[in-house]
Amino acid sequence: MISTPGYRRAGFREGREFFSLQPLGHDGIGNLDELDFKIFKSVEFRPFGPSSGDLSRLNPWVIAKKVGADGNTVKLRLDKMKKSGFIRYFQIYPNFRLLGMYGAAYLFHARDVLEKHDVIEKCSLVDGVTEIHNFIGTDFCIDFTYSDRNDEGRRLELFRRLTSCESPERFYERVMPPVEIALSNVDWRIIKALRYHAFKPLSAVAKELGLSAKTVRRRFDRMAQNNAIIIVPLVNPADIPNTITHVILLYPVPERWEEVLKVAMEEFKDTCFMARTSPPGNAMICLAARTLAETEENLIKARRLDGMRDAKLLILREITEYTQWIDSAIDRKISERAGADT
Repeated sequence: MISTPGYRRAGFREGREFFSLQPLGHDGIGNLDELDFKIFKSVEFRPFGPSSGDLSRLNPWVIAKKVGADGNTVKLRLDKMKKSGFIRYFQIYPNFRLLGMYGAAYLFHARDVLEKHDVIEKCSLVDGVTEIHNFIGTDFCIDFTYSDRNDEGRRLELFRRLTSCESPERFYERVMPPVEIALSNVDWRIIKALRYHAFKPLSAVAKELGLSAKTVRRRFDRMAQNNAIIIVPLVNPADIPNTITHVILLYPVPERWEEVLKVAMEEFKDTCFMARTSPPGNAMICLAARTLAETEENLIKARRLDGMRDAKLLILREITEYTQWIDSAIDRKISERAGADT
């Protein structure tokens, strides 16, 4: 049996939603087994990446081919994950490119763990912050949006002042797939209707919006086929003991970058549930462990890989999402496109 990490809803405060990365469970409420873990990885739960617009990754029969299982079995497993609360629901995001926004995350270091909470609170008030990842100790990651590189630089300078961290490290970039279509008022209204219920029947959406089911289906398919929308699950696992989510930042020697990362991915394939290995940003792997000792063992393994210049361990305590601005941006688009052709 494999125990893997996920989000536990920790509550709301001032419009924010909090998730603690804590032990999770499934199978009634029990452990995720090996097949569940493979399905979870195939579905992908982060709303960005070059292939994030490919909604076929959510199809049980497509997943089945990836994990070596029967489509009906995968469908039953996904249904069980939803019924158990492991997957709370599926939500829809507009491609950030349609909002004229880009996204990146940087790793910061507080001077002391005692002041980190206050620093995070201050940074959370900055317009455009999407997530803050709070790691055990003095490290934390700020994920934010920006309109262009100059805007990114201005926001980064503000975060430097707020955190007293002069040299933040680029953590990852929210890479969005290319999109070449413009969206109408109707398209944005469909996205709003599906925002937190992505698999709501389109016939129900049509009824809500006063449109024909044919029109809604046609508009939805057009958006899906052109990377305009991204659908991901919101996971909310039950707590079980002995599962720790951790990130290992990898620093291969530059001339052997791809070779060393390929070896690292093979080394950690059984417990890795997400990886980002393409620049810009760090190469990182997100792993599940049963004990703190195992997290340290994984760090040692990473550092001992031939061609690995360095590796760093980050144990994730909590992620806080600040995505209310997306709902506001969708409302603005609906208003801007009012009266436009559908």
